Amino acid sequence: MALDKNDSHFYKLIISGSHLLKSFGSTNHAIEKDKLSGELIQLAAFKENQSPGVKEFNFIVQHIHELCTNENPDYIFITGDRIEAYACALGAHFSETAIIHYGGGNISKGSWDDAYRYNISNLSEQHLVTNEIALANLKKVPSIMDKNKIYNIGSFSVDYLLDFKKRKNAPPHSDSFALMTFHPSQKLGENIAEIMNQTIQYLVSQQLRVVITYPNSDPGFEKIVQVITSQSSPYITIHKNLGSDEFYSHLKYAKLIIGNSSSSFVEAPYFGNPILNIGKRQEGRISDKIISHCDMNIDSIQNWIDQQISCNFENKNCEELFGNGNSIPLALDLLNKIGNE
Repeated sequence: MALDKNDSHFYKLIISGSHLLKSFGSTNHAIEKDKLSGELIQLAAFKENQSPGVKEFNFIVQHIHELCTNENPDYIFITGDRIEAYACALGAHFSETAIIHYGGGNISKGSWDDAYRYNISNLSEQHLVTNEIALANLKKVPSIMDKNKIYNIGSFSVDYLLDFKKRKNAPPHSDSFALMTFHPSQKLGENIAEIMNQTIQYLVSQQLRVVITYPNSDPGFEKIVQVITSQSSPYITIHKNLGSDEFYSHLKYAKLIIGNSSSSFVEAPYFGNPILNIGKRQEGRISDKIISHCDMNIDSIQNWIDQQISCNFENKNCEELFGNGNSIPLALDLLNKIGNE
């Protein structure tokens, strides 16, 4: 939306992947409601209730290649590290379109995103990273020849959530609750579904409401969804997708934040509530001091929950590792500079 207020850029927005799937909340509708000035291109590649594979990957590569060839943009701006983002980078690469990558340099050893993220960075000419560690990591990559084109701007989401924190809004639930998000970790062979179910049962036994959001579409997501949909306790609330405002409202008021999602590392610390990262999916990612970590052991998880209850869910200050709220202005300045080169 910031680009809508910037007359120096004409853009088109491409969305794909799980955004277009009913089984993951059809989040494309939320984007449509923003009524952006740029044309919205919806690239339906993924299938319902199925992890994407080579057919979906090739579909996106081909369509992005055709789009870039026909439109001849000055550059394509790619965010993140999902498989569709990597396919987009390859399509742009084969059409000789310059790539600006936002979110490179991070490490999450237990997810396939790690490889996609690294490869997108290798194909990119300009790099906007979210933290100092990511900056240092990219500067070590031999294939990135011009290290002066790597910029630490922080996280866009931090800009929005800091503004959101200032608003007065009612808690989403009248009772105390834990917010839980787990993604598959088949790369490491972790049984996420089992440990998730055990954690849910213990939280419920402590009379804590558990608000659960859906996983991403990585291989193995079906087992996690099965655990989610099999729950019947009145203490459990399920959301396929919360949307930005509702998600931040839940982060703001949650007594506990539990799972293996990158949101526990980027957004959640800014709200100061107790956070537990379980397993090795995010191993290697820069971690705030207020985040606790444990392996796939229910005893360790229960001990941490008990400790937080005994401390009355103590709130702490984070280290602001992903910026202090000026990422979007910094990005716009850099885009204007790149556009004038």
